[in-house]
Amino acid sequence: MCRYLLILIFAGLFFDVLSQEIPEDEVNVRINSYFDNFRVTVIYPQASITKKLGDNTSITARYLSDVISSASMKMYFPVDGITSATTRKEGGADDTPDEWRHEIGAGLTQKVYDGILSLNGQYSTEHDYSSATFSGSVTYPFAKKNTILNISPVISLDRVFPQTRTWTKERNTYVFNFGLTQIFSKTIISQFDASYMSQNGYMLDGYQVIRIIENNNSYRSYEPSHPETRIRRAAGVRTNFSLSKLTSMQLGYRYYWDSWEIRSHTISGTFSSHFSDVFSGSIELRHYFQTRAYFFKPYYSRVEQYMTVDDKLNSGYSDEVVLNLTLKGKKGASISLFSNEKLAWTSSIGFYRRYLDSPNWIMHYNILYAYLFSVGLRYNF
Repeated sequence: MCRYLLILIFAGLFFDVLSQEIPEDEVNVRINSYFDNFRVTVIYPQASITKKLGDNTSITARYLSDVISSASMKMYFPVDGITSATTRKEGGADDTPDEWRHEIGAGLTQKVYDGILSLNGQYSTEHDYSSATFSGSVTYPFAKKNTILNISPVISLDRVFPQTRTWTKERNTYVFNFGLTQIFSKTIISQFDASYMSQNGYMLDGYQVIRIIENNNSYRSYEPSHPETRIRRAAGVRTNFSLSKLTSMQLGYRYYWDSWEIRSHTISGTFSSHFSDVFSGSIELRHYFQTRAYFFKPYYSRVEQYMTVDDKLNSGYSDEVVLNLTLKGKKGASISLFSNEKLAWTSSIGFYRRYLDSPNWIMHYNILYAYLFSVGLRYNF
């Protein structure tokens, strides 16, 4: 799951406009978690440190480690129609947890005239997957800083070597992001985003199985097959409205389409408020629905060129609600833990629900429920 999250983060389908100031010295530590009824559990602590080297330059170092447990990786794997057989028949890591990914990254932010240039590199590895990602970003203001342009290319080079296989395959991803932000007034600001992504190589999960029923008493198992290229596009707009000095509302819409004939719509809204000079919060609502890939079928009655059981390629819809809270330290606070003005505590709790138009291939459920929890500490030094 997290490898797809990484791509989405770098793709920036709804990326934030970079500040026109160099990031301040900061340490940020956060622990995130994800649990769902498909027996997937993810725990991923992360830490980053940012240090200014001068008025115009800063560097950042990041580390993330996620521990993943997934029912599909324990799947018994006696495939009859497999292209690359192996003596190993069960997926997952040798010991619990099923996956343990480590990720390191570094970045450089440089102010150039009125603009900002950012360069980032990231490498992650786990027992059956590795990925190297490189990204750049140029942000530049125009029209007395009322218009901001952002251009961001991304390259991700992945290697896939499932434990149920004897081979290693590659997947390469190339992304180009474009963003344009316009300040219309003191209370309204809008951002238009567009993204183009080209992927080629091995697109499969590596642990999924397709079963074709031959009669009432027997079936044969096959390895899924996907096209080796995929073009993904997205365009969206977000608008922030200031409702008062302490509250704001953000509304957004995104349209997505790709060469596998998936179409999706995302509608989102966020309400934010500063309850006091130290306490702030927001609530996010999101609704998403998509069509299925042209080769996805609820079941297959015969072997076809392309076959898949990947839920991400199924049609359906989802809803998500997330509550975010931030508490900043204040000098003279009655509780000493909150008296340091350089500290800020962050937390979030979320609920995610997705309906699939046909049941999941291993759990046989149409509805996925997931819970997300996160706590963090930010220190400005």
